[in-house]
Amino acid sequence: MSKQSVLITGGNSGIGYECALELAKQGCQVFIASRDKEASKKAVEKITQETKNKFVVAMELDLGCFTSIRRFAKEVEEKNLPINTLICNAAVQMNKTLSLSPDGYELTFAVNHLGHFLLTNLLLKRLLANSPARIVVVASGVHDPKLITGMPKPFFSDLDSLASTGGSDKNRYNGQLAYVNSKLCNLLFMYELTRRIEKAKLLNGKKTITINGYEPGVVPGSGLARDYPFILRFMWEQVLPVLAYMLSPVFPMINPAWKSGKALANIAMDTKLKQISGKYFPSHTRWQEASSSEASYDLELANNLWQKSIDMTKLTKKDSPLV
Repeated sequence: MSKQSVLITGGNSGIGYECALELAKQGCQVFIASRDKEASKKAVEKITQETKNKFVVAMELDLGCFTSIRRFAKEVEEKNLPINTLICNAAVQMNKTLSLSPDGYELTFAVNHLGHFLLTNLLLKRLLANSPARIVVVASGVHDPKLITGMPKPFFSDLDSLASTGGSDKNRYNGQLAYVNSKLCNLLFMYELTRRIEKAKLLNGKKTITINGYEPGVVPGSGLARDYPFILRFMWEQVLPVLAYMLSPVFPMINPAWKSGKALANIAMDTKLKQISGKYFPSHTRWQEASSSEASYDLELANNLWQKSIDMTKLTKKDSPLV
């Protein structure tokens, strides 16, 4: 077996599943963490059958619930799981009505940002203990207003409104805007995490960890359309995946799940990237290093988001060396 032990959130379908499959093929020990226990179990069975890798495990984790995340992190510690790679992949996109997490935050923001923020901080000591380690944060091209995506441009006036509705107005909800903003938060978090680890001097010759951002492109059938109206959901899940196979060679931002999943596994495992940290790898460059949006490099916004996220998740110094 490979010495790599990978935890991937949302690894039971779409990009996450294809990434987990590729990692299993490479001989990695893979932990698939998701809220849907049955779906994860079935994914593990399929991957094990195809790869003959018996070290693929399903674990229950609800990224929208802080209690679940803390319980999960405690389980990792108690079982002494040798995780040295964390892939923050899971995401939701709500479109119909405003939904709140058990902790009272807009669900898209809670799952896509706060959940991964808390999970990463709770597992940071373990990752460092099993270094060299890697963290990959899955973002989206919709965070960049310069790209034509068919989605609204990211915008939020204050972090309280962002946490309440995912947007810029506490009294108005826009599911697509909430998703776009959460993806900007992913990159603000990724860059700030990189800076804070360096500033805290947690790394030395024996302990190394890299953090990078990844963007899969438009991936029909990925599961993000589960809250769409029936016709749009049918198109996304049944029709567009076929077109993605045809269009991907010409349009690099359109990809079938297997292609984006394999690229994600490569970002997590490629030995050429073992010293590369704080970088962004988008689909429009065929996953070569590139710049993200101007807003994603906003130091003040990133710091404010970090501090606000600490308050929201009630993260303590005992939980993380970065508090």
